[in-house]
Amino acid sequence: MLVSVLLNAFGNALTVKTALGSAPWTAASLNLSSVFGITVGQALIIVGFIVLIADDFLRGRRSRSLLRDSFNFLYVLSFGYMIDVWLLLMRHMTVNGFILRIAVCVFGIMCIGCALSIYFRVNLVLHPFDDLMKILREKFFHGNVVLAQRVSLGIPLAVGLSIGLVRHQLIGISIGTAVSFLCMGYFILLFDKVLKLHLDRKWTISLPLHHGHHVHAHSKV
Repeated sequence: MLVSVLLNAFGNALTVKTALGSAPWTAASLNLSSVFGITVGQALIIVGFIVLIADDFLRGRRSRSLLRDSFNFLYVLSFGYMIDVWLLLMRHMTVNGFILRIAVCVFGIMCIGCALSIYFRVNLVLHPFDDLMKILREKFFHGNVVLAQRVSLGIPLAVGLSIGLVRHQLIGISIGTAVSFLCMGYFILLFDKVLKLHLDRKWTISLPLHHGHHVHAHSKV
């Protein structure tokens, strides 16, 4: 999970640095950060908290869980602040040339896809953005993941475009946004095949005792 958070934040920070468009939720947060004078990570945390509340409303009273919401919000906090850390570390980095910017932007999106592949298989918590897609898929679109993804990602795109139209300045929505919107699912499937995560593999610890005897402890990861 830690690797997933670090890699996801790194990929998003790269797309921000190239200024060629970011993933839809990050693009919306970029526009909000510009309006309110806050960092991208702080904007993502605020948006994540709002979506968390919306998720609970859509899920219904019977399915609400304070413990689950607490863990999901901790994930939102760690992810938001980690993006700010990466952007701080990259503050002196420059990416020159249109072709190089495209390459770095696509690489960043692939890093996000790799991180999501790990994150979905670890299956410990859900970011409210992903939880929203899950709720839409199960409760409103009869299991249609494509439609659920389009609607859930259409929300931040609409927010980003609306802010851009009002301010006459479009931030974070460009080629990278289109690549993320159209190809992220394929990147996740690719890394599902490439990364062999044996998360259910048994491991053994050998504990030495007196007189040369050993005791073996078995568990599962």
